[in-house]
Amino acid sequence: MFKKIGNWYRAQTDTTKALIWIGLICLIGIAFRWNAIIEGLTKGFNFYSGK
Repeated sequence: MFKKIGNWYRAQTDTTKALIWIGLICLIGIAFRWNAIIEGLTKGFNFYSGK
C-alpha cells in the first residue's frame, strides 16, 4: 500500500506535491487549534442568534 502511495506521489507535478504538503500542514494546524476554532464559531453563532 505504501509503495502504491509512494509511486502515486512521485508521479505528481511539483505544484501538486507542494499543495499536498500545504494541505497536510493546514490539517495539522487545525487539529492543534481545534478548541479555539470551535470557541470562535460558537461565539459567532451566539452573536448572530442574540445570545
